[in-house]
Amino acid sequence: MSKPNINLKYSEQDGMMLPDLQISNSSEADQPLGRYGRMALEYLRENHPERFTTLKMDGSLMEIMHRVQDEATGKIEALTQQMLQQEPLPQTEDIMVRTRHLNSLKLMAEETVLQSVVLIPR
Repeated sequence: MSKPNINLKYSEQDGMMLPDLQISNSSEADQPLGRYGRMALEYLRENHPERFTTLKMDGSLMEIMHRVQDEATGKIEALTQQMLQQEPLPQTEDIMVRTRHLNSLKLMAEETVLQSVVLIPR
């Protein structure tokens, strides 16, 4: 049985030679995920492990998770603005009342986006 021919590049870090590995096909996708990307990643890992492994092996997992992150963030912002037009901020000087109102609208938008964008199989 012969060994597979794996050509790895190495770089020195703190006096040690470590292999240069990355989990995706593009360096942009190696950036940290936001909240919604992490939620989508965890959902995929726990509920669809075969799909998770396939995406991980072909190098597109992180790219997809970043797209989910961007889409979820954009939709939450848009839905919040749309709800603000329907239910404007209360006309009061009390900043806490205004903040509670805005937070409740954002939570409603987030619930919708979680079900329609984040927590679905990819």
